[in-house]
Amino acid sequence: MVVAEPINKVNLERLTNGIYAFTMTLMIRNISSPAAGTLSDATTFFRFINTTVYAVFDFIGAFLILGMFWLFYYQMFHRMKTFDSRFLYIHLLSLMVVVFVPFTQSFTSDGSEIPIADIVFQINYLALAVLLAGAWYYACRARPSLLVPELTGAEAVFLQKKFLVPVGVSIFGITILLSGFPYFDVIYLFPFAIIAIFFHHPPGVPAE
Repeated sequence: MVVAEPINKVNLERLTNGIYAFTMTLMIRNISSPAAGTLSDATTFFRFINTTVYAVFDFIGAFLILGMFWLFYYQMFHRMKTFDSRFLYIHLLSLMVVVFVPFTQSFTSDGSEIPIADIVFQINYLALAVLLAGAWYYACRARPSLLVPELTGAEAVFLQKKFLVPVGVSIFGITILLSGFPYFDVIYLFPFAIIAIFFHHPPGVPAE
């Protein structure tokens, strides 16, 4: 059944924005600051930069991933007029998984050579991706009354395929780690490249 007021779509959007903003800010804590008195000369300064540069790039990649999920949820809510209790539970679960990102990302930001350290974050990434795609699939297939009437079937399918991109990328990342290959941070950029190439023009929008 549809959730009654005052828990409306605006409230859910505000909660989503707040949690994503808080989590994206909190991830900076995984970049260590130099201890007092340790940067005594240029040598110690450059040694510190060398040991933290991996954490900086990892932070940038994870920040971009969360930004992508936030944008996807913005696009989803823009095409919904309301939500029901089941959609609410799915989305609250996804927000809980989002809050775990700074914790799981900390395993990768320390530059560890242990593959399982990267897999922990990839599993977190996969959980986010599955919940995103699952929420949209539920709204489209089980409760289409939640969607705005002007949404076309072609656009709904387009978004479903677009929301599946992170699922495929996260599975790919886990696969290469389990296969023994080193994890490359450039994988963070794969969803953006795929979306830019294959999902640049939604149905009904003329190409520029």
